[in-house]
Amino acid sequence: MSKFDFHLNNCTLEEAIKSFYDDNPFTKELGIIINKIDKGSVSISLNIKHCHTNVYNITHGGVLMSLSDAAIGAACLSLNKRVVTLDFNINLLRSVPEGNIITATTQIIHDGRQTVVGECSVFDSEGHLCCKSRATMFVLGQLQK
Repeated sequence: MSKFDFHLNNCTLEEAIKSFYDDNPFTKELGIIINKIDKGSVSISLNIKHCHTNVYNITHGGVLMSLSDAAIGAACLSLNKRVVTLDFNINLLRSVPEGNIITATTQIIHDGRQTVVGECSVFDSEGHLCCKSRATMFVLGQLQK
């Protein structure tokens, strides 16, 4: 049993999910904060810093996609399913300037044995919808045994 497996199996599912993202170098570097975890739904946020922006001084689309992908992945983890992304689609609807705090909320719309489909909405600090995405995730196994 690896250290990773050991510490994920000796805690609550919510603690395991938080630890899973704390141990993930990319999401940690991005600065993702987990706000709320419910079964099949999560809320995560990100404080938009200069390193998240493009040459137009707005949040890079890849950052919005990464936040959305992480949120849908966390929602799958809340179902005790470790997943990888099979397909991802995003509609970027509103630009987000530096200094804004964005929040991603998710909803699982299909919870299958081999695939999970989730939707994510990202809102700015004023409550405006900034992007909407949908992903199909492939189930690798359980987060906790």
